[in-house]
Amino acid sequence: MSEPTDDGGNPPPENPYAALDDREQLFTASLQHANRLVNTAAAVRLQVMLAGLEAMLLEEQEQTRRMPSPDDPVVTCFLMHQANELRVTRFGVQRRLEAARILRDHMPRTWAVFLDGLASEDAVVVAGTQAIGLPAQHFDAFDERAAELVQTERATAVERLLSDLRDELDPELTTEQHKEATNRRTVRARATKDGQGVLEIHSTAADIAAAYDRIRKHAVAAHGREGECRTLGALMADCAVDAVLTGSMRGPADGGPSYPFERLGETEESGDVTRKLIDATITVVIPADTATGAGDAPARISGMGTIDAETARTLVAHTATWTRAVVDPVDDVILRFDSHERYIPAGLKRLLHLRQPTCGCGCGLPAHRADIDHIQPFEHDGRTRQENLHVLCRRSHLARHSGFADVTIDEDGTPLWRNKWGGVQRMKTGLRIRSVDETEVTPF
Repeated sequence: MSEPTDDGGNPPPENPYAALDDREQLFTASLQHANRLVNTAAAVRLQVMLAGLEAMLLEEQEQTRRMPSPDDPVVTCFLMHQANELRVTRFGVQRRLEAARILRDHMPRTWAVFLDGLASEDAVVVAGTQAIGLPAQHFDAFDERAAELVQTERATAVERLLSDLRDELDPELTTEQHKEATNRRTVRARATKDGQGVLEIHSTAADIAAAYDRIRKHAVAAHGREGECRTLGALMADCAVDAVLTGSMRGPADGGPSYPFERLGETEESGDVTRKLIDATITVVIPADTATGAGDAPARISGMGTIDAETARTLVAHTATWTRAVVDPVDDVILRFDSHERYIPAGLKRLLHLRQPTCGCGCGLPAHRADIDHIQPFEHDGRTRQENLHVLCRRSHLARHSGFADVTIDEDGTPLWRNKWGGVQRMKTGLRIRSVDETEVTPF
């Protein structure tokens, strides 16, 4: 009998991912290469944007014998031109250019990293923005750290870490910038999908923390109420909206916070005085079939997008005023407008707000908070009629009247914005307006 042999047992199983190593390495290398190309292209684009701005400023200085200030209408108009070409906001362009100037002139390491494609535009713009106002003696240390971070961290982490570094380098600057930032506190609104929106309050960290804590406490108290089925997040949202629209956050014992639209039409009794709990203005375009319940086509809130039919009918039930317009069902243009009202009649204003629900420059400002501009100036025999009027925010209005842009209305009533640098923008409209013979229209 032969002796048994030891063959070492079964061989270890093969690594199932071993065969993928080369492919994974190729994918990762390709992704990194593509990302570097994108970053390099963004750096070239930012260089072109900055060179264009500086060329424009030099040209204006030569013509006017003074250097335009950042708030000068020509600067506003040129920033709008770049924003329109890039399909971004004017404020976004301004932020990029301010950061780019700091990076190029005071942060050579970080700028070189960006030009080499090793950092994203978001990260380097954050780094440049954080360096604004920093004394010259601190730029070297700040630049060295920034050049490292933009290659390894996301933009949010770059912002946080460089903000901490700036505070260490110059505490006095931090105090000054906090004061300036406090003076710039503001509120913004923007639409999201599915008929929702976001209200942003930019204020001091202390105020925001205190407001958040109070909202959460009220929501937690309401959350324990019998029969309450809303999530804590939904209750917090309702508490915050109640505070803005009604002036108070009602507790569970007072029947609050309200569900959305329960607060519409509410009044508060205080002795012999009855006051509305909501005093706000919004422009809503609602099809007649939707308003009467015969159809379910969505409605539109100016500057905020579409809302569903049921929400639109709820608004109709509590509205104080109506403005009627006859709209051609085939090509969706206004045929006739109900106006029974000195300079620009209230009815005409509503008509313009229907045609242009937001500022024509694309900034998104709702029409009822914007200016109404005469295309042919009133003092030069410009008529106060819809064909000679359009909606603009104040900054764009000033830029146009300073001679850096011109506006015309095409045949279907759409305003066209043309600036002195060759940019042409077809302004956004909600509905078009057509002039027709009275005999062609069925009277109201």
